Amino acid sequence: MRVVVIGGTGHIGTYLVPSLVRSGHEVVVISRGVRRAYREDPLWEVVQTVACDRGKAEADGVFGAAVAQLNPDAVVDLTCFTPAQACQLVEALDGQHLVHTGSLWSYGPSALVPTTEDAPKEPYGDYGIGKLAIERYLMSQDRVRATVVHPGHISGPGWMPIGPAGNLDPAVIDRLRADGSCLLSDRGGETIHHVHAEDVAGLHQACLEQPDNAAWHSFNSVCTQALTLRGYAALVARHFGHQPKLELVPWSEFAARVGPDQAALTLDHIARAPLFSMDKARAVLGFVPKHSVTNTVLESIDAWVAANRN
Repeated sequence: MRVVVIGGTGHIGTYLVPSLVRSGHEVVVISRGVRRAYREDPLWEVVQTVACDRGKAEADGVFGAAVAQLNPDAVVDLTCFTPAQACQLVEALDGQHLVHTGSLWSYGPSALVPTTEDAPKEPYGDYGIGKLAIERYLMSQDRVRATVVHPGHISGPGWMPIGPAGNLDPAVIDRLRADGSCLLSDRGGETIHHVHAEDVAGLHQACLEQPDNAAWHSFNSVCTQALTLRGYAALVARHFGHQPKLELVPWSEFAARVGPDQAALTLDHIARAPLFSMDKARAVLGFVPKHSVTNTVLESIDAWVAANRN
């Protein structure tokens, strides 16, 4: 196929684009041209890259037409965040398979776990609400065949994963490395559900290569297990050779000690209590993630430590 990947140099694209080329597809990447892929791969040399500022092109009303003019058989949209963006793209296409990257935040707080794709959705916050609106639009239109992939907390070498405190504070990792200590709220029993970027890419590719099975479906994209905060902290402490020293305090004290920004980020993640099922991707597409959740977070942390070690 000739596949156009919008935003192809980010977390997902850095794995997806070379894998598509390796599988024999012709790939065109649309990006602003300001970011290199996270992983070097010689196959990027045969990828056609089109520089385009999506926001400006959409404001001018020409982005969808610019994608259509590339004559794709399929389109992967990794950077769509509003229904208006999705609509402009869809209205310019004609019958292609469109694989859209959604988010588990489109579900809102989990009620039954592991949460499946047919669960009721009650998102909150602009991001989750917007992703659900896009999904509903794509599943109601008939210009393209649509598939939606909902990643969890995307992790991998090159960026800090959501950490054991449910936020991105590097001091959490520093303390676990130093002596195995970690401050957590309440009992530390909330779950967060990571996924390796390579597996998110792999599920996108499985959808592309099985369009008859994937069209008009959404799929969760996570590791087959999730981590509790306290289990995550203990895992990292032991990884660095320490016995875990977990300090469990009421939420009010936790928020005061970590500060408002990190506390808000923690709450964003733990309030949804994510734990999702991968059964549908396996049953419909035969797709099973390669990376365990423990290997995913430890690989990410080790790469981050190596890149930031003083």
